[in-house]
Amino acid sequence: MTTNRKYKKFSTPKIAAMVLLAPMVLFGCEANSGSEADEATATAQESTASNMELLDTKPEVAEVEVNNVPNRIITTINGDTQTQMGFNWYTTNQFDDAKVWVSTAEDLSDALVFEAENTEVTNRYAERTEDGFYIYADVEKDEEGNTVEDENGEPVVNGYYTDENQSGPEWTSGDAVGSLDLIDVTEYSYKALATELEPNTTYYYQVGSETGEKSEIGTFNTAGEAGDEFTFIQYTDTQNAYWNENVQNEAAYGADTLEQALEVSEADFVLHTGDVVETAEVEDEWVDIFSQSQESWMQQPLAVAPGNHDEYALEYGDPQLTEKFNEHINVPVTNDQVNGGSYYSFDYNGVHFVVANTNDNKESEDNPEGKAIGEEQLAWIEEDIKQAREDGAKWVILTYHKPLYSKSYHSLQDEDVQKVREEFMQMIDELDVDLALQGHDHVVSRTKSLNFVATEENFSNATIDQAEVVLDENNVEYYKNPSGTVFVLPNTGGTKAYDDIYNKPLEHIHEVRPELNWMTQENVDYYNNLFAYGNQPQKEGVFANSHSNNRDSTIQNFAVYNVEGNELKVEIYQVFGDLEEDEERAIEKVHEFGIMKE
Repeated sequence: MTTNRKYKKFSTPKIAAMVLLAPMVLFGCEANSGSEADEATATAQESTASNMELLDTKPEVAEVEVNNVPNRIITTINGDTQTQMGFNWYTTNQFDDAKVWVSTAEDLSDALVFEAENTEVTNRYAERTEDGFYIYADVEKDEEGNTVEDENGEPVVNGYYTDENQSGPEWTSGDAVGSLDLIDVTEYSYKALATELEPNTTYYYQVGSETGEKSEIGTFNTAGEAGDEFTFIQYTDTQNAYWNENVQNEAAYGADTLEQALEVSEADFVLHTGDVVETAEVEDEWVDIFSQSQESWMQQPLAVAPGNHDEYALEYGDPQLTEKFNEHINVPVTNDQVNGGSYYSFDYNGVHFVVANTNDNKESEDNPEGKAIGEEQLAWIEEDIKQAREDGAKWVILTYHKPLYSKSYHSLQDEDVQKVREEFMQMIDELDVDLALQGHDHVVSRTKSLNFVATEENFSNATIDQAEVVLDENNVEYYKNPSGTVFVLPNTGGTKAYDDIYNKPLEHIHEVRPELNWMTQENVDYYNNLFAYGNQPQKEGVFANSHSNNRDSTIQNFAVYNVEGNELKVEIYQVFGDLEEDEERAIEKVHEFGIMKE
């Protein structure tokens, strides 16, 4: 199917400053594995503002505007999906009478009222001009790429520039982005939990306070009974970068991707598999993606898995902001573990969902090797799924950010994932997980039904389950009573794309990802055979010599999952059209499959 709709233009908010801090340098890179960070840093060290008109004087920094209308609103699955719902929002000033009003009537008559708890937080905003443009410093570098300092130990600044009228791949990729000053701003994060709701009921809600402002009215449905049909949407890696907000707004693509998905399906909830933003420390990014997405996010609840970017500091090497994900998103915290996010589970109409946290990769007593998932979390996942099966769960769906299986490089390169690959895959297979929904590698990929094999047998820890494949009345393939797990990754909801490198010649893989030089053609062929579908929708020459694009893809994807009794169907859709050129966005179904049980 293909549909078209016109893109709605978004305005850029004015934001700016209060308390100035020491300059913090962004290298325009993804602070991921050490090797990737080094490579990206080297690229950024070569880039300068030499082609820009530098200002001798720093532009005047505008003040951050006070915003006491509830903002950065998100409604999240939190606890019993039949009777509970979580809420999160922000204001500049503190309102001790903050509440959520929940009613079965759209006018909120006879509303149930739930108190909200507020927490004082320090959010860091980028310096901007009065017109909302980001202010950058061009910092002097030596031949080795190190910052040159003056006699006082301060960076030598060649001049200043903004992102006004910037464009082109050097900018959108981040290579031309210079040093950025951040501003400390005190704000308040509110969390509320609605309880004792009725199952299978449509509710309307509003957040805010009596002494302050209230939000627009949103809506959600509570879950029904086990076996009732339901639908959910998966999208991932919206990952909007602040430096593109005024150039090619990535948050607008993320918002539009979900808006398009909701046109295709009346989803009961939305699953986001991580990397909500690019740089967790820069609050402007949270504001951008939340405000652009607010209309869609307030139509149904979300379940969100934490991504690695959702804890990243502005400057590579600074401590990660492990609490930012949970400050913005009201999800359960299991075992009191907030570590770049949290892990949790929930049941929806008898289907058991487990949301794992692959940011659990800091070396500790629990996790001395720095695995993507530590021992305590692994033990919890195993116990949680076993209990769900004992309680009668017919379907188990596991979701997490960093993939075990995808058509781009992260799946076989991330060190923290490789350290946990064998035991995690073995657990997934032994627990009979039906689907594993992933993010992180910005490609479309879907495996066949896979079973576990030990590393000594195969580097991928997977072999193909020889389950019977049958066709439904529309010639859609269904796995019948599979013993394995299908791994799905629906590309990206943003503009950053990765090359589907395993579809390329071996020499290309070694060239663009030298860390994968251990792979032979036999390895590549075996790994590719694990997949039923996979590609990179963006077809541009930038991938000829690189694993990544210039954050300029106008093609996004999402997946729609429908569960009805003994059948689970998956449809992957593609959205394309240039928002900056005000093109009509088109939707096309590009792949589908199903699983049936008897």
